[in-house]
Amino acid sequence: MTMEKNYSIGEFAKLTGITERTLRHYDQLGLLTPSEYTEHGHRIYNNKSIAQLQKILVLKFLDLSLGEVAEYLNQPEQDLAMTLANQANMLEEKQKQIETVLQVITRIQRTVSGSQLVDHESLLVLIHALKNKEARNRWISEHASDSVLNKLHSHTVRLESDKEIITWTSKMKRFIQEGKAPNDPEVLAHTKAMVSIMNPIVEPLLDGVSMKQLDSNEGSFEEPNPYLFPSAFNKEEERFMEKVIEELIGSKGSLNPQDNEK
Repeated sequence: MTMEKNYSIGEFAKLTGITERTLRHYDQLGLLTPSEYTEHGHRIYNNKSIAQLQKILVLKFLDLSLGEVAEYLNQPEQDLAMTLANQANMLEEKQKQIETVLQVITRIQRTVSGSQLVDHESLLVLIHALKNKEARNRWISEHASDSVLNKLHSHTVRLESDKEIITWTSKMKRFIQEGKAPNDPEVLAHTKAMVSIMNPIVEPLLDGVSMKQLDSNEGSFEEPNPYLFPSAFNKEEERFMEKVIEELIGSKGSLNPQDNEK
């Protein structure tokens, strides 16, 4: 038979490896009430306190929150097997989430590795896009056939996570921050570089029928969900980009590099 023994909070902390601060916190939450308090208010623990602490730590190991631990301890008749089953399901979902987050982090690290300085807003937009990849793909599949504009959007939107696009966007935002004009040669050259990236994606989609639809604005264009497809550019930057496009068209007559060479 184990002899009952009392411990001061310091002794109990040393015995269990739990800090005094945590023990006080558990007491305040009603999880681990000391066996008694001295006349001066000092906490005293005993062997029952050890057993109670063991339960708390086991439940925490199972990833229950302190609130859930308290709920379980207050209902000793609760089915432990059901609690374990619920925790297993929850942890499996959390594992999937962790795996997804790790995949996104790995993708981001590959994107920024060895590249120029990447704008943090562009990175946040990319992370958001990767986080909502499934929902974005569903939106694209639902609307891609509505019109030629949606078809173009559905193909070009997938470029958002490419390293070239992130680097291009970050550099363009730096141009804007530096106060460069829309007709600045460096800005126009940078925009033409983006056009050269986009053309191989866009041109195969623009057959005769598509061009006719594009010219006549046939079909309905579903405005992209702003939550699923946020822009890396703010409104002021978007207006700047519109002026850049106008300058590029005005100076060369076309955004198609093949046309510019004629």
